[in-house]
Amino acid sequence: MPLRPRPADVQLSRQTRKILALLQSHKNLHLSFVSGRQLKVLQNIIGMDQVHYVGLHGAEREDESLCMSPESVRALSRAKLCAQQQLCGLPGIWMEDKGLSFALHYWKARPATIRAADLALREFLAPALGVLHVLNGNKVWEVMPKEIPGKGVAVRALLDTLPENTLAIYVGDDVTDETAFAALNDQITVKVARTRGTRANFYLRNPAEVCRFLSRLETLLS
Repeated sequence: MPLRPRPADVQLSRQTRKILALLQSHKNLHLSFVSGRQLKVLQNIIGMDQVHYVGLHGAEREDESLCMSPESVRALSRAKLCAQQQLCGLPGIWMEDKGLSFALHYWKARPATIRAADLALREFLAPALGVLHVLNGNKVWEVMPKEIPGKGVAVRALLDTLPENTLAIYVGDDVTDETAFAALNDQITVKVARTRGTRANFYLRNPAEVCRFLSRLETLLS
């Protein structure tokens, strides 16, 4: 899915929906969507039944959600308050509260503003090191409790539920997908980007190439 300044702006193209529906029709193929978005947001964007959804980097699934420790709850609450007070007034910086975590987007912020926000974020999170951690994504900082496992743990858990020797194909375009690429180093992993430097085994340059790849895959399976 193409990157957008606001998560709510993201939509699947008609072509992508068609290809995913065709792939879903193959009985020996299992579709899963792993995202940093909240589960309900991810389900709304994809809009497909009988597929697996994992939201918030592994914290939310259809059948269960993460249970945070009281220490993490307190630390996350304090961090959200500090972010609202110190960062949300900066031009181009806005906060997305995801409940179990929060994201600070800086899509339209100037470089000097980004540096200042990064410094302030590090300072007010310092007392909570070991309880909270930050994931650096595409134009976003994700602040989350240590209990959230990350995409690498999430995809391995999904793979373990499938028949033995199932081949996984994982496609991702975010920095946060690198843990999944590393966890699936014996599988087919694809980074969607124009720049080099990834743990993925293969590259595609943009979402259009992803569509062509999925279309070709569906043809081979038919």
